[in-house]
Amino acid sequence: MHEGRLATPATSPRPRHRRGTSGSGRPLRMGSGLAALALGLACGGDDGDRSPSSGPPLESIGPGSSSSGATTTSGASATDGPMTAGSGADDTMGPATDGGGVKFDLPSSDLVIDDGCAAIDFMFVIDNSISMQGEQDALKAAFPAFIDTIQSTLPTTDYHIMVVDTDAEGRCSPMTCSHSTCDEAMDYACGNVFDACDTTRGAGVVHPAGDGASNMLCDLQGGHRYIEEGQPDLSSTFSCIASVGLAGHPSERPVDGMVEAVSPMLQTAGGCNEGFLRDDGILVVTFISDDPNVEDTNSAQEAYDALVAAKNGNAEAIVMLGLIPGGQPHWSDLIALFGDRGIEGPVSTEDYNQFFLDAVSIIEDTCLDFEG
Repeated sequence: MHEGRLATPATSPRPRHRRGTSGSGRPLRMGSGLAALALGLACGGDDGDRSPSSGPPLESIGPGSSSSGATTTSGASATDGPMTAGSGADDTMGPATDGGGVKFDLPSSDLVIDDGCAAIDFMFVIDNSISMQGEQDALKAAFPAFIDTIQSTLPTTDYHIMVVDTDAEGRCSPMTCSHSTCDEAMDYACGNVFDACDTTRGAGVVHPAGDGASNMLCDLQGGHRYIEEGQPDLSSTFSCIASVGLAGHPSERPVDGMVEAVSPMLQTAGGCNEGFLRDDGILVVTFISDDPNVEDTNSAQEAYDALVAAKNGNAEAIVMLGLIPGGQPHWSDLIALFGDRGIEGPVSTEDYNQFFLDAVSIIEDTCLDFEG
């Protein structure tokens, strides 16, 4: 467990979050994931006094890990542009004492109960082109600590987790099994084991096939194309669906994939992704690609509009995370449209743990601020 972060066991009842106001009128939060409550930290006063973190980067973000001198990043920005991973501020507050022990100096007025979002829908849009083996491995390595921290931090563990790839043409299937990147798994890919959703871009991936892929039907509880709360062997199940392989078309289209994933065609009754989006939850999109070119047919604004429409016009119910090449303005523009709920990080880094740690406080704030 990181210094300054109180982890709540997944089996314990979730704390109710209260919100008051400080003297400056800014909201005060007492969320379990923020480093403000570690059984001895004071909750009173103005939380506006923040100083840049001077500690070394954390090596991982899950319980049981530590980093000497590390501080918790807030993930918030004072600008309207996208956040940059690793740029968060110190979110810790010191204990209040009078020589007789620690006191909890709580604000005494304007306190209201605020439970925030009831659910979280995570969408991972993963480039499945031939150059993506290392990046897919880094994502799968970072996921266990990320979801562990999410479960210990947010006021809900009711989550959906769906993986979408960036291509519909190059997936290995009986129609494309002669594709050069399907050769290694041709015996499997040429079998009549796929359904229509397995070859539809934007549909949740449950049956990855081809080079670098799982080459199996992943065992998802509930029979949907996404993971639900209570999924046994969560991390290994995510690894199965996130191993989307390397058979995708070289023209990667993650923005098109996410737009199609939330489209009425795939979300409504009978659609491939039926039930994924919930009206009482927030949507967290993570897309990852190493393509420096602009291949998507949807512009940044069109993608933003489609995602907001899918959330009933509530842009503040969406967090956008992008692991992308530097200097890719098309994708950077999309992330920037979400303001301080957008975080951009370098796809080329070998360890994505710090990127996802920076995202946790943004996801928490979005959940706590949610008004369905």
